[in-house]
Amino acid sequence: MHKSNRRETKGENRMKHAKQLFPIALQELIEIGEKARKQREQRERAKHVARPRETRACKHAMHEEKQAKQLQLQLK
Repeated sequence: MHKSNRRETKGENRMKHAKQLFPIALQELIEIGEKARKQREQRERAKHVARPRETRACKHAMHEEKQAKQLQLQLK
């Protein structure tokens, strides 16, 4: 009878240890997942390159061309 009590105690200790480790392991997995998500998002953003018509310089040039055309139409 004495030996069975020892086994229960060891089992209880293991469960107590597992209960303490589970939240730590879960938090680490969540952090790993968040880090992977951020890296994925950075790669996706890096793939997107501004098309020429989206750049500020190109928009400025298009605006100047439009103004020049309007001036030409007004002079006619």
